[in-house]
Amino acid sequence: MGLREELEARFGNNFSDSLVERLSHSADMGFVPQLVWAGIKINIIPDYVIYPTSVEDVIDAVKIALKYKVPITPYGRGTNRYGNALTTEGGILLDFSKMDKVEIDESNMVAITEPGATWKLVDLAAQNKGLQLRTFPSSYDSTVGGGIAGDALGIGSYEYGFISDNISFVDMINPKGELVHLEGGNLALVAGAEGTTGIIVKAGIRLRKYSPTEALVLSFNSFDDAIKAIGEFYREVIPAWHVQVRGPTISSYIAQKFNAKLSPGKWNMIILYPSLRSSLVEPKLYRIAQAFSAEVYEGEWTGWWSFNHGVVAALRTKGLLIHQHGLIHYTKINDLVKELEGTLGRLGELSPNSGFDLDIDLEKREVLLVNAFTEVSLKPNDKKLIYDLAKNTLMMDSFVKVGGSLLSIGMFGHKYSRNRLSAMGKTFQQLGIDRYEVIKKYKEEMDPEELFNPGKVFDPKKRGKVVFEIVRRQQEALQFRFGIGFVKAVVPGGEVSGYSAVKRFLDIFTDYSLECIDCAMCVTVCPQFRLIPQVPYAPKGMFDFVKGSISYHHLYGSVDIPDSAIAEISGCHKCGLCDGVCPAKIPISSLLVKLNSIVAKKVPEEPPVKIPLTQDSEVASAVDNNSDIALWVGKYLVDNPTVAIAALKILKALGLKVKLVGTEYDSGFMSYISGGEKLQQKIKSNEEILSNSLEVITIAPEDYKVLSEVYRDYANMLGLKVTYEVSPIDIRVLKSIQIDGKGEEIYLHVACFSSSYANDVIRRLSDMGFRVRKVEGCSGAVLEKNIGKRADMMARALGSKYPMLITLCPLAAAKFRESGVNAKTLIEFIAEKLRINIPTEVKVSKIELSLAERNSLQATVLNSIVNALTKRVNLIADTVTFTSSGVDEYKKIIEPLVKEALEDASNSINNYVSSIVEEKKKNGMKYEDLIAYLSSLTKELNAVISSIQFDSIADGIVEQVKRQSTEEFDASVLKSSLVFLIRDNEQLLKEKSIKMLNVS
Repeated sequence: MGLREELEARFGNNFSDSLVERLSHSADMGFVPQLVWAGIKINIIPDYVIYPTSVEDVIDAVKIALKYKVPITPYGRGTNRYGNALTTEGGILLDFSKMDKVEIDESNMVAITEPGATWKLVDLAAQNKGLQLRTFPSSYDSTVGGGIAGDALGIGSYEYGFISDNISFVDMINPKGELVHLEGGNLALVAGAEGTTGIIVKAGIRLRKYSPTEALVLSFNSFDDAIKAIGEFYREVIPAWHVQVRGPTISSYIAQKFNAKLSPGKWNMIILYPSLRSSLVEPKLYRIAQAFSAEVYEGEWTGWWSFNHGVVAALRTKGLLIHQHGLIHYTKINDLVKELEGTLGRLGELSPNSGFDLDIDLEKREVLLVNAFTEVSLKPNDKKLIYDLAKNTLMMDSFVKVGGSLLSIGMFGHKYSRNRLSAMGKTFQQLGIDRYEVIKKYKEEMDPEELFNPGKVFDPKKRGKVVFEIVRRQQEALQFRFGIGFVKAVVPGGEVSGYSAVKRFLDIFTDYSLECIDCAMCVTVCPQFRLIPQVPYAPKGMFDFVKGSISYHHLYGSVDIPDSAIAEISGCHKCGLCDGVCPAKIPISSLLVKLNSIVAKKVPEEPPVKIPLTQDSEVASAVDNNSDIALWVGKYLVDNPTVAIAALKILKALGLKVKLVGTEYDSGFMSYISGGEKLQQKIKSNEEILSNSLEVITIAPEDYKVLSEVYRDYANMLGLKVTYEVSPIDIRVLKSIQIDGKGEEIYLHVACFSSSYANDVIRRLSDMGFRVRKVEGCSGAVLEKNIGKRADMMARALGSKYPMLITLCPLAAAKFRESGVNAKTLIEFIAEKLRINIPTEVKVSKIELSLAERNSLQATVLNSIVNALTKRVNLIADTVTFTSSGVDEYKKIIEPLVKEALEDASNSINNYVSSIVEEKKKNGMKYEDLIAYLSSLTKELNAVISSIQFDSIADGIVEQVKRQSTEEFDASVLKSSLVFLIRDNEQLLKEKSIKMLNVS
């Protein structure tokens, strides 16, 4: 058993080596990906991702890492900016999203928390007990484990200091795989060590009594006055809780973007303090205001986001923002400003390539956390960006020159680590502990192989040594101190090749992903993430996937993003909650709909299946083909036809007869989400059956969406008259029946396209006396069918959380039951309440492929593509001198060859599938069973082709070409060209592989 097998055997569903999981864990709030794009080969893509759920999981993961001598990196939310949570040599990454439990010890005023809990989660749990956090990072949605590992400071640090001042204990797994308990001075081993000495599994966070918070703002006309006021705070020992000073440009942008109560163009000092202290704080504030001619007005608790990520989002309006934060003594602030002005321009004037502004937090020991911001005009995917990132290095250097340090070290600033851990780490300095020496010695003794978060904090000797290249680039940047602009001018710019490659797969989604500031606020509100606490299932992970894909291209020379990966990251509920909290104002849900369409366009249509629904005479009596009410069953009920029978029996009980539109009909939903190319044809073909109807009742929410909205939108353009009203079966029935709910509790699952009428359903059920709890979470049953894991994971998550789900979506019900979840549709639930007998199972011809058949089909597809391309290797080898022209030009040369090869491959696959069908016919398989079998073949073929990573096929062809060609050529251009051309013709491969099969 090897490493991968052992990890999978131990962690099961909490282990993944999928491309989606790996790439979604390869970016943070900083610029490490851009360094990779600039040619520094830091392997920021983990080989394996594990989601531990217990201390035992972490211990076992560490022991396996030790056994195989594989690096192991802890990951919280990836909201820091120094690469702390990113790998440097791949290996195992531990994502603590599933270890987020919080218990409140009221008597000792301590929160006992797991490392994956966010500060927000801890604070809310504490507030429920009349307590609250003393201090926390300004990244309120970052994790406790990350905050302790980085020894952060932020909100409340004026009164309570660093995180290390506010923890009572830490339990960690050390580099020997042992659980150790740390208190007092021993906390120096973990606080600020950034996961290099051990992996945090539990911590005690000190709390304070809850108190309403007051806010005053002092608005100063000059920086000098603001600095003098800071000095007064320390001299007068004003008993505030949090004090922050915002520069004039920051104040203007925050006021404009978020309506914050700040004076635009001025230096605004925001002071937060408990209401009980008003009489102690306010008189001193007014005296300071009078002394320095400051305007005083009542402030506002504008939202946690406004303290850090709101600033970043607001400032990223004209160009890319370069941000550095560090620690200095308050008396050194003027010295720092002079240093920064020497390279960045004037303070308080922030525009692309000119000036900088400051955001300053006061810490209790006369230490300032200074955030310095400067803007550049380049996009994050520009080749020249590496030179503007030199400003980040210059900013780092400025902090140290005035006796300060960076806030965090990560993989950037090893030479600054002593300053950070000892000179500015007053917590342990006051205890007589040299934290730098303590951590360094422990690391050397306990982790000689440097497996724990290698490349961070200290100069690596064995692993992660590629980070030295960052140092080399930093030194290079320092040489350009006065010539960055000149260097930029003479160096060619334009898009990095990885960006261009990834955009071919993900289109506009790629551009918006680069605007993400990695604040993780979307993670906090995402219903999908609450169900499946794994990063790819929240927008941050989806955007990081893009950055990881670009990095993958620059690390390995090419990238291929299969449709299964796109379906994974985009198959969410589209509820839009992320849109509402995104400080960068990215239209996330709209982008995900567009991303869905990329996959939907390539899904081949399955052969229509007509299920006999009216064999039962009672059901048949509810059908009248002359009725002006149509019941649209449609193709999506093929997997759950019992619901249609239940609907027909209920409608009969209500005295209604309907025209039945069976399972062989397609409303065109997939054509709609794929961009509408075939939708007009579907609308016209369905017009005849619906034209004489006054009402159309739908069962599947997908059909309701299309028939009620999309058909009307297209009607005028097509010259059609849509006169019928469309009603979802749930509303139609609830309007006409009376049931005594008797207080019964219902967990009502609201699927994506039922959200428009779900609240009406809930209201009507509540009026009947049911207690309804709304459950959200997209089953992904339509799009994902066989090309992703999200739907299965979500079904299992819901099944473990709720005893019984009542869903508005028959597709979801089928998916849930298939996954072992106790579920039924609302219509089936209503039928039971009305004592209407419905069959437990409708006999449907549904034949699944065996494992051997699936494996054989997969092998056939791969071999057919490889063989077809191999036949053309000689001709490809004869063209390789043209690779010097680049991917776009070379693609034009070999496109006919690749297309011809894929035609051959699809014919081979078609012949194979035809032979299987013929064999089934010879063995006496009935016609309806053949149709069902063909449907399964179509789904499986789609799944196989959608999941193949064609770069592995391209690698083999490139190697053959190398052996054939006598010319030197650019292998990466050849590989990328092959991948793009195969992926561009993927739909052709799917459709032609299963064309013209004779099942009659």
